[in-house]
Amino acid sequence: MLTIPVIIISVALFLAMMINLVTKPSRSSKVTTFCIVASTIWGFVVYGTGYAQVTGDLLLSIFRTVLTVLRMFVGVNELSAIQGTTFVTGTGWLIAFWAMHMMAFYSAASAIMFTIGAAALRQLRLFLSRRGDLTLIYGVNENSINLGKECRAAGGTSVIFIEENIESAKIRELNDMGMSAIIGYSAVHSEPKAIKKLRLSGRKITVYALNAKPDQNFFYAMELKNALEKAGVAPENTQITLPGEEEIITSMLQVSPDSYGYGYVNVYDVATLTARSMIKICPPWEYMHFTEDGHAKEDFECVVVGFGKCGQAALRQLLINGQYAGSTFRAAVFSPAFERESGYILADSPELLNKYDIQSFKADGRSREFYDYIGQHLSTIKMIAICTGKEETNREISDNLMLYLKRRRAENICVVQCGHTGARYQETVGSPIIRGPIFTKSMLSAEEADRSAIVLNSIYDTSDRSDWEKWVACDAFSKMSSRASADFMPAYIRITGSTEEEVRNGEWAPDPEMLPVLGETEHLRWNAFHFSMGYRTMSEEELEKNFKTWISCREKGIPCTVRMTKNTEALTHACLITWDELDQLSARENEVTGRNVDYKQYDINNVLALPKLYGVLKKDGVEDEKTA
Repeated sequence: MLTIPVIIISVALFLAMMINLVTKPSRSSKVTTFCIVASTIWGFVVYGTGYAQVTGDLLLSIFRTVLTVLRMFVGVNELSAIQGTTFVTGTGWLIAFWAMHMMAFYSAASAIMFTIGAAALRQLRLFLSRRGDLTLIYGVNENSINLGKECRAAGGTSVIFIEENIESAKIRELNDMGMSAIIGYSAVHSEPKAIKKLRLSGRKITVYALNAKPDQNFFYAMELKNALEKAGVAPENTQITLPGEEEIITSMLQVSPDSYGYGYVNVYDVATLTARSMIKICPPWEYMHFTEDGHAKEDFECVVVGFGKCGQAALRQLLINGQYAGSTFRAAVFSPAFERESGYILADSPELLNKYDIQSFKADGRSREFYDYIGQHLSTIKMIAICTGKEETNREISDNLMLYLKRRRAENICVVQCGHTGARYQETVGSPIIRGPIFTKSMLSAEEADRSAIVLNSIYDTSDRSDWEKWVACDAFSKMSSRASADFMPAYIRITGSTEEEVRNGEWAPDPEMLPVLGETEHLRWNAFHFSMGYRTMSEEELEKNFKTWISCREKGIPCTVRMTKNTEALTHACLITWDELDQLSARENEVTGRNVDYKQYDINNVLALPKLYGVLKKDGVEDEKTA
């Protein structure tokens, strides 16, 4: 009569254990850990007591107990050796004895199946990923996994991680999220053995090199490029995103008429991305007020705490995005190591301190000098960017500063933290934290991150190429210029008192009287960008020399390669002057060339490009399809 209940209950128990093995790793691992701990403790109690009672010998009992407990995990029991001792007498104790052995063997089986299952599932994922678009992510860390999940959720692509070593638990985690991994030396060095697993032919391949060691990303990109060339992958089907200096790396990795390369190379700098993220979540213009004709009602004043790479990037972005007609830009930088940290930015952009009111203080954001300054400028400061390079220090300074501002009823000042993973801020003490992460598709995917910049760039390129083809052909400086211009475009919505919805609906039409003011704001922004990138105002001597060269070329009937108002090698530009001086420059150039140049109108035209960036393009009164 016991046969059927025994069979049913045994099967149910077995199925329960199998189901646990295929559930989420976090749950399964907890059960396995409990079984290991419980069976080990119970095994030492049962066998330790049993051997002590049977043999009466201390050392012999210790060695036999340890050996037997180890053998429990491979399914061996020593019931016959301790039969009749305290914990194996009676039905209840025997049930506990066999439960102990079952938990031990289950935990061992679980670990084995976990390892084998993860490997098998990884191979299955790799097989299934051999079709459709492919996203390769080099480096397994929190940032790269989050990006992988985002790519996977967007659909249309298989996501495979590349890493030399990954723990089995992490592989299982990736598998459970619908992604896979290729591991080992051959994978990170793109050897044929690893490349063969990917079936690259005819696929669109997107690569993100996000290894925690920056140099390794470049080496991986180079080796993968060589592997793609050997595999016969068309460059136009590939693109890569990696950290570094855009002006240096792009030319080494991107396809050219003379060498094979990726179809597009997107190079990012963590500090710059974080600073741009700061502008996105805390737009400086949102803390400004404007008159009906578009002039700012007050100056833009900001503070930067810390002046490493992140602090310097934050200052550049605040400078570029803090320019408004009728307003003066002022900044205070607090860093105990200012002189040691500021060498590059002051040497690379010498006009910053000459053209703008930027003060420096050899003190950090916890000093008395800092709080004295804040207290004296409570009514004028708009933004405070905390960029110490350490997340803990950023939070400490931010928390203390926000309490200080709250008690003085100055919570209208934006306090934003800039770190290695993005920007974050709280509008007021106790309010939700607003985050601007940088390791996302919207920041790392060129099609998404540069969408507006790509459209803006196409306006000035009148060739028959597509917007994307024009963007790929851009030099690094032009890309940075287009990004800076596109990032600032929402400011014009704020200045004109409009909304994004109105712009998208084609209802954005600034008054003719306001356009020159918007144009002046655009010119101030353009100047700030160029000064921050190392440009200087072209001297009268150089400008006159260029005019004479142009006249000489015209008289000889030969092409003139000299650009009259811009020298990209010497980093000088004749338009780096005030708004009011542009008319005179235009007139001088027109007198020499016979053209009809209007530099003020160029700035105004840039403002008028706003509707196209928001997806509205009208032809003959009909709304065309959205392109932004």
